[in-house]
Amino acid sequence: MRQTMFALSALCAAVVAFQAPASAQEARIGAASAVRNQVMAARTGAQQAPLATGNAVYQNQTISTGANSVAQLLFTDQTTLSIGQRSEVTLDRYVYDPSRASGGGATVSMARGAMRFVSGTQDPRNYQVRTPVATIGVRGTIVDLLIHNGRMFGILDEGRCIFTLPNGETIELDRPGTAIEFYSDGTTSHPFTWRGRYETSFSTATFPLFGNPFADFPWFEGATDADDPTNRTDDLNTGGNRSGQ
Repeated sequence: MRQTMFALSALCAAVVAFQAPASAQEARIGAASAVRNQVMAARTGAQQAPLATGNAVYQNQTISTGANSVAQLLFTDQTTLSIGQRSEVTLDRYVYDPSRASGGGATVSMARGAMRFVSGTQDPRNYQVRTPVATIGVRGTIVDLLIHNGRMFGILDEGRCIFTLPNGETIELDRPGTAIEFYSDGTTSHPFTWRGRYETSFSTATFPLFGNPFADFPWFEGATDADDPTNRTDDLNTGGNRSGQ
């Protein structure tokens, strides 16, 4: 009897020990509110599996999209991620307790592609997006990101955001419709007016497919290619267009 009780206790302890990391590291944080075509999700230590509308999403989960594929994720604090085609985003950290005014927040990492980040109901200082070229502090805002071949465009749609470069330098955008280009050598452009739409050379389909990101800025319509020189201010087409040069 004593041996049986010991064995049961050991089994229970093993189950608790096994479940604790999953509970702490892979907590459910929201759901996929919209999915189109090929969208895959991979939790820590698991293989990729198709993500469907209504499926739960978890902390430490990586979401990737194929060609002509998009996903929209809604977190429990109303944070929204709209992920464009050929993109990869990891849901690094998420803490939300509606009964507490502090200690929460969300951090996601974006490796490639296109994404719109809309911050939720928590303290706006506690939202962060990590990319290969900069870390973005989202301050109660809507920000769009395009990453391709070492280049990144950061575009402010609402509120303000702060970009922190690997060398510690910070750049703030506080005027909707402004953008910054980040180059593979670590330099950046100066802030400029974004005149295009999310129908770029990075994506053959308009992104995001869940609405025009510049619906409130009709005068930005027209340019359809991020590499089109008409999509930039004059200072981006001349020498010395990079910050610090």
